[in-house]
This record gives sequence, structure tokens and C-alpha cells, in this order.
Amino acid sequence: MAARNAKTKAQRIAEEIAQAVQAGKAAQVDVVDFSDPDRPPTCLEVDFPILPINELAKVESSSGSGRKPIYAMSKWWARRSSSVFRSMLIAAATKAPDDPGEAAKLVWDSFYRNHKKTGLFSHLQIADLFMGGGTTVVEGVRLGIQMYGTDLNPVAWFVVKNELSDVKRTEVDALLADIETEVRPQVMPFYACDCPRGHKGTWRRKSTREVMGDEIG
Repeated sequence: MAARNAKTKAQRIAEEIAQAVQAGKAAQVDVVDFSDPDRPPTCLEVDFPILPINELAKVESSSGSGRKPIYAMSKWWARRSSSVFRSMLIAAATKAPDDPGEAAKLVWDSFYRNHKKTGLFSHLQIADLFMGGGTTVVEGVRLGIQMYGTDLNPVAWFVVKNELSDVKRTEVDALLADIETEVRPQVMPFYACDCPRGHKGTWRRKSTREVMGDEIG
């Protein structure tokens, strides 16, 4: 009970939602054999959970915490909602059930599950020849699919390359600290203003509340 009370309300709600949708549980779906010319239809070819995915996409596309951090590393002029591409990839790889009316539900039930645990999609290969900001590529990798991406735009290549790079958090923090040390003194004076009553404030480091030196202002 003490451990539960130590959690915030937001954390408890997040855990309860994750349990309700079985987030992270190993996915169990039938994958279509695309080497078979007489293969059965995929869920994407039969039905799709448009309404719930549309609600997720609206949250993700709005400003705020809806967008995944990986896609916030660089602004992209036509960034699509990752939830849409994740669900489309799942639907395109999953064999449609015998009852077509169950296809959309099957995709939605599988959406939050972990497809890497059982390697369901590990043999699939998908090429995105116009990958842009890399939403399709990244979501495919998260599902365990072998993804290949290309684009004529060198910025697209650079963005996607860094989205998929295996970088340690400590390295990123150290780099940002170095940039802050060099750039802050140059830009902070532009954010200063004179108090009409002659008072002079102080600049403080946000993380420690340490008073910054005179070189800042």
C-alpha cells in the first residue's frame, strides 16, 4: 500500500491504462506469408480500426506531450502521426480472421502489444523509398521489421540516421551542457530588460537555482 501511495495519480492512471490495453504483452497474431502467390488477405485489405486510431492521431498531432520524443528531435514539414503508421504496418502484416468483421478489432487489440518479444515480424522486409522524416521506418523497427529507407533529401537521411542511432543518454546530456556553456552567455542578454523602477534581477541555472555570473547579463 505504501508503494502505491508513493506514486502520483498520473502514474497510477498510466499503469491502469497500460494493464487494460495489455501494453507490452507479447503479441500473438498470424502473419501472412507474402511469398505465397495465393496468400490470404491481410487485415489492412479487409478492415481497419479507423475511429480509435484517429483519436490517438489527434492527441499525438496536437501540441504538447502527445508526440513521441524521438520525432521531436527535428522538425519535419510533413510529419505524420506514428500511431497511424504503426497500426497500418500491423494491419498489413497480420492475416485477416475468417470473420471479416473481426479484422479491425484484431489490429486494435494488437496495437499496444510487444511484437518483438516473439519475433513475429522479424522475417518481413519493407522498403520506404521516400522515407522523409522516417516515421514509417522508425515504427517498423519498433515492431521488429527489417526496414530499409532512402530519400533524395540529405536532411531526411540525416534526421532518420540520428533517430535510429544508438546513443547513450549521458553523451547527449554532456553535449547539450557544452552547447549551453558556450551559447548561453551570447544569447541571454537578448532576453534581459530593464525594470522601470530600477531593480536588477539575477539569472539562475534552472536545474540547481545557482546564481549565474555577471557575464550572462
